[in-house]
Amino acid sequence: MFEEASDLTKTARLESRRDGDYYHGYQWTKEERDALQRRKQPDSVFNRVRPAVNGTLGVLQQGATDPRGYPRNPGDEDAADVASKVLRYVADDNQFDNLKIRVARDYLVGGTGAAIVEVDGEMKVKITDINAEEFFADPRSRREDFADARYLGVAKWQYADDVAARYPQAAKGIEDALEGSIGAVDDTFEDRPTDASNTVAWTDRKKRRVMVVEIYHREGDRWFRCVFHSGGVLEAGESGYLNEKGIPSCPIEAQSCFVDRENNRYGIVRDMRGPQDEINKRRSKLLHLLNASQIQAVDPSAVEVDSNTARAEAAKPDGVIPFGWQKVPTSDVAAGQAQLLAEAKAEIERMGPNPAILGRQGESSSGRAQLVRQQAGLTEQAVIYAGVEAWELRIYRQIWARVRQFWTAPMYIRVTDDEGAPEFIGVNQIEQGFDEMGFPVQSMQNQLGQMDVDIMLDSVPDTANVQQEQFETLVELARMYGPQEVPFDDLLMLSAMPGKREVMDRRKGRAEQAGQAQQQMQQMQAQLAQAGMQADIENKQADTALKVAKAETTVFDSDVKAAQAVMSSMQPAAGVLPGVPQGLA
Repeated sequence: MFEEASDLTKTARLESRRDGDYYHGYQWTKEERDALQRRKQPDSVFNRVRPAVNGTLGVLQQGATDPRGYPRNPGDEDAADVASKVLRYVADDNQFDNLKIRVARDYLVGGTGAAIVEVDGEMKVKITDINAEEFFADPRSRREDFADARYLGVAKWQYADDVAARYPQAAKGIEDALEGSIGAVDDTFEDRPTDASNTVAWTDRKKRRVMVVEIYHREGDRWFRCVFHSGGVLEAGESGYLNEKGIPSCPIEAQSCFVDRENNRYGIVRDMRGPQDEINKRRSKLLHLLNASQIQAVDPSAVEVDSNTARAEAAKPDGVIPFGWQKVPTSDVAAGQAQLLAEAKAEIERMGPNPAILGRQGESSSGRAQLVRQQAGLTEQAVIYAGVEAWELRIYRQIWARVRQFWTAPMYIRVTDDEGAPEFIGVNQIEQGFDEMGFPVQSMQNQLGQMDVDIMLDSVPDTANVQQEQFETLVELARMYGPQEVPFDDLLMLSAMPGKREVMDRRKGRAEQAGQAQQQMQQMQAQLAQAGMQADIENKQADTALKVAKAETTVFDSDVKAAQAVMSSMQPAAGVLPGVPQGLA
């Protein structure tokens, strides 16, 4: 399979290598440089390919995407939210944004970008981009996403000592392979720099290296993995990575920009090579026309000097053209070359993002207007960006498959929001509880292996201009309606001020302190009010007791007076003994 891919894709690989040379500025052939040197002309390169490709990569980087899990069934909303945060955590841990740009560069320049999603010894999900010159695939695959490929793989030079340390049982076979020479490898798989005397083969005796091939091949709906070199097989068996259905799958995800009828894969640089050659060569031709002078004899009978002398004088900045000779006007030819040069520049600029997409024009217009122009300018490149987005979605689905398969132990993940605030989410957490009968039971919260969600991508376009416009509108509203209707915190949130998270945290801390102080003041006021109410109650109770005492005193006084009145009525007359009859006095 590897030799088949090597043989049938050699032409396409050589062309992709040439596309890479154009991106890096190696645009003159050796024969062309030698011809320019013989004519005393500089082999200048005016590289328009790299800015066009980098502009496309810049648009990809600005048009960020956000992985999101969507529930498949009612009640799975919490699981979908956890899945979204897990995907963001893995992406941040692997610096996926930078990796995506590297893969997209291979996709745009060489025609194919690829990456592999694996798990290391610590069960961490690792995303590794595959060098374009080390990746190979089924040459009969016709789809850009390699969905119809029977095999995908990586062919990489490795030092024999490293391979023997990783596979001790194959040490003898590796040494035997270094001693012998088995077949040859297509030189497009050779790494650089290379020695001029180095022959491309399965082994490199001088540097003690061997070509190690890791291939994933499909049999039916199941994928198998094999690692081998020219001396034998190092590993073989079913793929250890399962898809969402539990079937062994291929962890390699690749995407091609374009595929022609011969299944040759190429990127956007292929169409730029013609205009780029014209730019370099027409500028060289135009420079030659402006510096060179052609002369002719207008009156042969009056010519007193030979043509070489006249040509030398015409080439001097202050030369004196001899009598009988004159310069041949070449302004019309130079104008034609300049016009063709301008058309070549316009053509190659049209192949990359236009100034509207890059935001280089209309700076004084509103952010919404710039966004509309950018969306209109992206129409021609929509297919290119769609390929990268489709590859990215498949990478996230591979990540979710690895997480569900290998993340079975309790753990915490850290997710950082847009403002830099960390959030910790627990997955596969075991919780203790009691059933209806009071017996202790265990339950698992956020169990990744049981979550049934759909992984999708939400596009997050570059909203810098729109955000600035919204902020200015909000400032105007704040001036009109005041801080009560448009709070300062809302203005700070929508501003582009650096370090606003720290400012917001300090304001939040001060607000919490003020709230605590106000709460303490309210508690004290409540306590004082309660004490006042208690005092009023006690005062009222004292007044009531006083009134009762006064009433009782009044009744007692009345009783005393009544008793005194009775006693007064019972007093005898003078000289008369009480209770003694008068007759016995």
